[in-house]
Amino acid sequence: MSSEQCYATLPVITDFEAITRAESYAPLPADWHVALCDVRNSTAAVADGKYRNVNSIGAAAITAVINAAAGIEIPFSFEGDGALLCVPQRLLQGTRAALARTQQLARDVFGLELRIATVPVTAIPAGFAVRIARYRVSENYMQAVFSGGGIAWVDGVMKDPATEAQYAIAPGSVEPRGNYDGFECRWEDIPSRHGETVSLMVLALHHEPERAAAVYRSVIRKVREIYGDDDACHPVAVPQLAMTLDARLLADEVGIRSAGGRFARWKRLLMTRMVVVLGRVLMRFGIHTRETDWSQYKPMLVRNSDVRKFSDVYRQILSGTATQRLALDGWLKQQFEAHQLLYGLHVADRAHMTCLVFDYAGRHLHFIDGADGGLFLAARAFKSRATQYVSRTGI
Repeated sequence: MSSEQCYATLPVITDFEAITRAESYAPLPADWHVALCDVRNSTAAVADGKYRNVNSIGAAAITAVINAAAGIEIPFSFEGDGALLCVPQRLLQGTRAALARTQQLARDVFGLELRIATVPVTAIPAGFAVRIARYRVSENYMQAVFSGGGIAWVDGVMKDPATEAQYAIAPGSVEPRGNYDGFECRWEDIPSRHGETVSLMVLALHHEPERAAAVYRSVIRKVREIYGDDDACHPVAVPQLAMTLDARLLADEVGIRSAGGRFARWKRLLMTRMVVVLGRVLMRFGIHTRETDWSQYKPMLVRNSDVRKFSDVYRQILSGTATQRLALDGWLKQQFEAHQLLYGLHVADRAHMTCLVFDYAGRHLHFIDGADGGLFLAARAFKSRATQYVSRTGI
C-alpha cells in the first residue's frame, strides 16, 4: 500500500473517548510533512474586531490544500487562528503553493499577516511523534485526531523567532496558487440555546502517555457530567440557524472567492446573495432537488459540525448555562492547582461558523468557534495559566 493512502485506510473510532487510547493511533509515515499556518499578531486582529477574518483564513487554507490534494484524503485540523494539515511528499509543492496564495489573500483582503511553514516528519526529534487517528463525527465527516507531541513541537518551532525561518515558506520560493471552491461563509452567528457559548482548551501536564490519557478521559467525562450528552451541549441547533444577506457578513466569502477588483467583488456578492435567497426557499419548503433533500440540509449541517477535536491539545465548543460553566471552571481550576492540567476558556453568547461545502448532499463540514475570538481568547487564558505554572514550579 502507498503511504499516500495511510490516513484513508486507518481504522475508524466512533467513541470520542477512544482518542485517549494508544491503539487508536498510527504513526504518520516518514515521507510525509506537517503544514501549519497561523495569523501573526492575532491579539491585535481580534481586538480590532477581525475574529471572523481570522477564522476565515484558517478555513480558506484548509480548503485550498484539500483542493490541491485532488482526492487524496489528508488529515487536517481547524485551529481557530490557523490550520494544521499533513500531506505526503507528492502533495508538498501544491500544499506550499496553496499556503502561499492564502498568505497573499490574508494580506490583500484582510490586512492580516499569515505565518506559513512545512516541516518534514523526519525533522521531528526523538521523544516526539505525530500519531494520527480517524474519528467518525457523522456519516459524512471523518475527523483527524493527533497525538504524540509532534504537532506541539512543530507549532513551537514555527513560532519561535530563533527557528521559524528554518521551515517557513519564504516569499518567492514557490508560485502562489490556490483554488477556494467550496469555501462558504453565509450564516449569521448562532445564538446559544442555553445562554452561553464556551470555547475550551485543555493540556494534560504529564509526559507519561498513560497519565496524560487519564487526564483527558477525566475531562471528557466531567464535561459530559456537567453539560450532558453531545446533543445537549452542541453549540449548533437547527432552530438557531439563519442564512444572511448582510454584505458585511458575506464579505469574507466574497473576498476569498473573488480574484479581481471592486467589480469582481460586487459580482460575487450579488451571486452569493442570489444563492442565499434560493437556499432559504429550498430549505424553508424542504424541496428535493438533484443535489440534495433540502429538508435535511440543516440537520446534516449540525451533524457535520466540527465542535470537538484533539491535536496534542483538547478543544471543544459548548453551549450551556452560566451555572454549568462555573461548575466546569471550578473543577478545572482544582485540577490546575493539583498540577494535572492547563486550561483556558472563553465565554460568548453565540458561535461563529465557517463552512467547506464540496457537495450539498453530504460532503460538507462546518468549523465552529466561539464568537468574538473563541478559541484564540481561550488560548490567551491558557497561556496565562502556563506562565503561572512555570513561575510556581520552576519547570
